[in-house]
Amino acid sequence: MVYDFSFDPNDPLFILPDWPGVRWGIQVFTTVNLYGLAPERTRIIPGENRLHLVCDQLSWAGQQQRQAGRVEADLRIEGDVFSWRIQAWHAEPIKSIKLMLWGLPTEALAKGWWHATTARDTALHPTPTSPLRWRYPWPEWQTAWACAGDQQQAVCFSVRDEQVRAKRLYVFMPPYNDMEPIVEVLCDEDARHWDTHFAAPPIHVRRCAEAAHIQADFEAHLAHLEKSFNLLPWEQRTDIPAWIHDIRLVLNLHGQHWTGYVFNTFDQMADRLRFVVQHIPGDSILAYIPGWEGRYYYVYPHYSPGEAMGGAEAFGRLMATARDLGVHVMPMFGANGANVQVFSNWEQAAFRNTTNRYVKLINCPDWDLDRLGEGDQVFLNPGESGYRQHLFDQVSQMVETYDLEGVFLDTSACWFNDPRFSLYEGYQVLLASLRGRFPNLLIAGEGWWDALLGIFPVNQSWLGMERRYRFPQVLTRYARALGHLAEGTPGYGSTGVHERGYFPSVANDPAEGHIPSLGIVDDTFEKDRDEIVRICQMAKDRRVR
Repeated sequence: MVYDFSFDPNDPLFILPDWPGVRWGIQVFTTVNLYGLAPERTRIIPGENRLHLVCDQLSWAGQQQRQAGRVEADLRIEGDVFSWRIQAWHAEPIKSIKLMLWGLPTEALAKGWWHATTARDTALHPTPTSPLRWRYPWPEWQTAWACAGDQQQAVCFSVRDEQVRAKRLYVFMPPYNDMEPIVEVLCDEDARHWDTHFAAPPIHVRRCAEAAHIQADFEAHLAHLEKSFNLLPWEQRTDIPAWIHDIRLVLNLHGQHWTGYVFNTFDQMADRLRFVVQHIPGDSILAYIPGWEGRYYYVYPHYSPGEAMGGAEAFGRLMATARDLGVHVMPMFGANGANVQVFSNWEQAAFRNTTNRYVKLINCPDWDLDRLGEGDQVFLNPGESGYRQHLFDQVSQMVETYDLEGVFLDTSACWFNDPRFSLYEGYQVLLASLRGRFPNLLIAGEGWWDALLGIFPVNQSWLGMERRYRFPQVLTRYARALGHLAEGTPGYGSTGVHERGYFPSVANDPAEGHIPSLGIVDDTFEKDRDEIVRICQMAKDRRVR
């Protein structure tokens, strides 16, 4: 769905010094309305390599109305880098601030838009009917940096925020600009801190004439991330066990589907391990077990070995077999998922919309194929202390009982601007508590964005997310990624417990920084044994990167 005004908002625009043809403007968003600047009450105060904008009255309804309020913007110019710091005051709580840029070089924008994790040699081209919208920190913008153009001419954008807060890049072509692109950078305030004043994080725009300039701009962006979110080089991390450096293959051993269908019992999983270690050393295997707790997702957030797969006794045998073979085991826990039918305390921790008026549903798969999403699956925020303690207790009990070497927290990259609890801060507390109790425990997550890499050293990459990145160092410098749960098995490509159904296996094409996965369901060993052997051999011979 494309949303736009059906009228020209008539925002005042200001000339950008040293960049002919480029103009800029500001909009402010409260919980009540959108406000622009009243041009007759706006002053530009020049300085050396800078401009300071002061507006002491706001407008609304396309300049038809006036409203009390204030905006200040400090624009600094250092060569080809233009940096804005914008802040606003209003009697109504302020949600976000937008910087608008008109007249950016059409030659650069016409070559397409890309960001750090866009596929190599790929760029996106917005049209009048298909605007570009990238959202940080989730789902499609892993870090708030973007580029339009190529090595001959480009424009780079970087938001340098020291906090995890929402940002959006939006490019559209409205009739009131003769279908020429307008570029918007929006910065949201943390909904917990909405107030009558908001200072947006610095927004940097760089004019680039060669590839080295683009690379330098991205490296400056990474330097900011490293300082803000404690991103350490992979080789210097102390929150990973030593054995992770030797892992060459992840075995996705699927357990029990939401409907109750069992793909592998625990004893069958042990048999699979015995076979696989004949073709690749056990200490280079990470056995990842989704659906081990019983009906996948249905029993979330309660975790103990599912009876249909053999229960606690059989799970203990599986763990003993893995230890004997040198295989490292990582069961799956839900970082957020809960079934309200089995968890009565869900409402206190459920994600809420930004105004705290209703529960925000994030993921409602159609598990039973009535062609309608299930109504009792909610997502909980580990920022809420009660649920965080529940999750800590559940994980701790299983780690202690079975001497687990790793745990996986499903859907950890999902994010919402919850007005009550910070998801990111909740993860920081949870993982610090788990590592304090289990210093050698691998804690992995599903999906990632820049700040999360500081606390989750290993993550799956979302299914469908391109992995041959333009700038792979955004991941590989700090962390590693695993093949996704829903990457299909050899043969038909069953995704096991995952709701996708069928998806081609991509184990043959591991990208830099990614450890390949091999999915195992009930008939994989019967139908595709030779392919299993081939994939194991490929992983065994693969250089660890």
